[in-house]
Amino acid sequence: MGEMHHATIEWQGDVALATTFLAAASRPNCKAKMSEENGVAKLEITVSNPDLQTMRDIVDELLITLSDIEDNA
Repeated sequence: MGEMHHATIEWQGDVALATTFLAAASRPNCKAKMSEENGVAKLEITVSNPDLQTMRDIVDELLITLSDIEDNA
């Protein structure tokens, strides 16, 4: 079996923002799950790819997207 690289992004905060982040993370090579406790959302996004550079590119693009969402919220 070949290599598989993983990166996990964890975030917690406002539920409304978390649902927007969750939608943004709905893309190939990404798995996202959200939970809520005491009015605080917790989001975990895992990016996986057999090619390390491709995984890094996906993570970079995702972080830029999440930052843009947060800046415009």
